[in-house]
Amino acid sequence: MNQDERLIQTIQLLEEKKQIKQEELMNYFNISKDTARRDILKLLEQDLAERTKGGIKLPVIKQQLTDYQNRLITHSFEKETLTKKAHHLIQENQTIWLDVSTTVELLGKEKTFNNTLFVTNSVDNAVRYSENKNNVYLLSGYYQPDSHLLTGPMIISQLNHFHFDIAFIGASGVSKEGIFFDELDDLELHQQLKQQAKKVVLLVDSTKINQTTSFKINWENIDLLVTNQTLPNEIQNELLEHNIQIISE
Repeated sequence: MNQDERLIQTIQLLEEKKQIKQEELMNYFNISKDTARRDILKLLEQDLAERTKGGIKLPVIKQQLTDYQNRLITHSFEKETLTKKAHHLIQENQTIWLDVSTTVELLGKEKTFNNTLFVTNSVDNAVRYSENKNNVYLLSGYYQPDSHLLTGPMIISQLNHFHFDIAFIGASGVSKEGIFFDELDDLELHQQLKQQAKKVVLLVDSTKINQTTSFKINWENIDLLVTNQTLPNEIQNELLEHNIQIISE
């Protein structure tokens, strides 16, 4: 096995184990200490690994990308089942907001929407939807590499210049009390979307039901909830009380 082949396998091992000791590489490939050291130096020079005591680890940016990809894969069947229920909501000649959400991203999987403009602050959404030859406008702001989004006060300012036919949003969780998010910035963004959109549609898979986090907006900020299973009665009753439509199993 030559060095290039070993390096490819080493990167695969790093993606699985996150970090590897030099001695592990020696045993795995049956190579000398000097050969293992040269392999490690090669990976470090190409920014494909970071040094640890006695070995190497996955770089931070690579780890963040792997984590995001894992979130996209997790419960993908449930998410795709859910998004199929929402496809019909998108029509030609509309302007659509796309939230930073793996579920919202899957809404555009292998799908082309004619004469429709998609606006987002998610780099992943921009890539996914443009790959399918959709028209995409990516808002500008501060880049957060862990979640691949653009954020900051400029995002809210730019939103004021758009009028959306539909805003598709995700959430970290929902309960009888409302809709929950991980970040404080999410509150202002989603409250602003309610002012800028004719209809706000929340896409939430079954794993988010009855989950809460630190930051909450009220049910009044959405018009329609789409999910992949029947909601608990207490949440259904709350939605009906607020005249929110439900598309479920």
